Amino acid sequence: MMTQEEIERLHREAEAEFKKYPGVIGVGYGFKRVAGQTTEVLSFRVYVAEKKEKAKLKPEEIIPTDFKGVATDVVKASDFVDFVDCRDKDYHSPLVGGINISNQKTGSDGVGIGTLGFFGTINGQSGPENVVLVTNHHVLMANGGVVGDTVYQPELVMNGNVLTLDTRPEHQHPIGKIDNAGLRGNHNFQYTGELAAQYWVDAATAKIDISISSWCNTNCGVHFKNNILGLNITRNNGTSNSAIDNVARLKHSDLQSGSPYVVYKVGGRTGRTVGKVTDVGVPSLDGTKQGLIGIEATENDCEGILRFADEGDSGAALINAKNEIIGLVFGGSSDDPKIAGACLIHPVLDKLGVTPITTANPHTAADTFFDVPGVITEGGFNHTPLLREKFLRTERGREIFGVIKTHRMEVVELVNRRRPVTVVWHRNNGPAFLGHLINNARDPEHIVPREVEGVDRETLLRNMANILSKHGSAELRNALDQYGQEIFSRTGQLDNLHELVKQFDVDQSDVQRDVKKEPSTLDSGETV
Repeated sequence: MMTQEEIERLHREAEAEFKKYPGVIGVGYGFKRVAGQTTEVLSFRVYVAEKKEKAKLKPEEIIPTDFKGVATDVVKASDFVDFVDCRDKDYHSPLVGGINISNQKTGSDGVGIGTLGFFGTINGQSGPENVVLVTNHHVLMANGGVVGDTVYQPELVMNGNVLTLDTRPEHQHPIGKIDNAGLRGNHNFQYTGELAAQYWVDAATAKIDISISSWCNTNCGVHFKNNILGLNITRNNGTSNSAIDNVARLKHSDLQSGSPYVVYKVGGRTGRTVGKVTDVGVPSLDGTKQGLIGIEATENDCEGILRFADEGDSGAALINAKNEIIGLVFGGSSDDPKIAGACLIHPVLDKLGVTPITTANPHTAADTFFDVPGVITEGGFNHTPLLREKFLRTERGREIFGVIKTHRMEVVELVNRRRPVTVVWHRNNGPAFLGHLINNARDPEHIVPREVEGVDRETLLRNMANILSKHGSAELRNALDQYGQEIFSRTGQLDNLHELVKQFDVDQSDVQRDVKKEPSTLDSGETV
């Protein structure tokens, strides 16, 4: 049996040779198909724009039946069609792979919706707020999406026989913002010990909106988990697993006669499907896409159709039988619904500059920061992401949020490890007030009490400001001096964070109106 290096070298030679033939687009390595059925015979799959009868070809145009001992298979290339529609109607918390996501921008075909593939961390950035979701470029950047746009977990509803986006604000679920537009094109990448080559990459990332507070052991933003919805791959010991355990390279040598390379995907449109890898190095019909993974469905999907993926599944992770991620699904054959295409995972990761979160490479924020029993209310719709979205729309809100983010970890450290600060926090019922704030952020109907067990909010805030100024850094003292009075004033007047954010909106509107009323002067002295 040939080694991976031997097969890869022979593959390069076969591609160089057969591309000399008229109409040849590219060469893959995989299983030969006969009469529409995939066999167990390994071959160099020679992709052509149009298959012709042998009688209509000149002798020099006929592809030989083998190349250096390896069988050949002439295959009509497919025009891989991007997937953009979706049928997953539910809201999922925590976030997991396999659910629908969208930038909710509208184009000629409506709102584009795709699938959340997996989670990763940005290389070179420290945590915990370095977590991104990975999906296709054509999903996040649909209809003119740009870096910084909000990404949502949408809910869908049936209007008669038509599935439409639920546009009610409480059903929008913002989960993050586009962070890296990535690429929808060929990316030059080199595997260790091999020559550099072009690999099709259709991938982008969005940074997850997480906000972790160790005061309450709570993730006050969006929860996420290293899991793929309903994946459930059975292990050798009989147990099932829906988590991504690791990352793996799909090699030529992984394709063995008599032993199919089984793969799975969970997408928003067709859910969990099962297939097998047919070949590695597949080109598209027009030759623009190179180095793809070819996949063929082996089981019917949830609708009883033999297909691996469909519109809405774009961005789904391609997982092997060992729960390892090997690729990113982006489209399917325009000729055969059983056939789908995926990008190899390592060129994707290289282009995006991310490392997948897996069982082998866990992240502290994944499936860790959940509400503790007590004040925190479980269940129901979580309004926290919407609240933050509205707060950050205002200039003052963004300013104050930036200050909180800058000094948050120092305050957490002081509360947890500096005894005088810890004592003031607990004696003034800080944990109880914080619990009510979190409940209010989740549910606007939950009012934050002005007093807890004889201690009012203003007393807590002033005592904490004094002790933090005494034990904190100069930068923290300056921030308390600059913003403390405004915080005391606003929190003393309102019992609801949602009303507080509305007040920021009102303040911003007043400022904008005042600006419009003021005359502006030109250099010439004229008043406009």
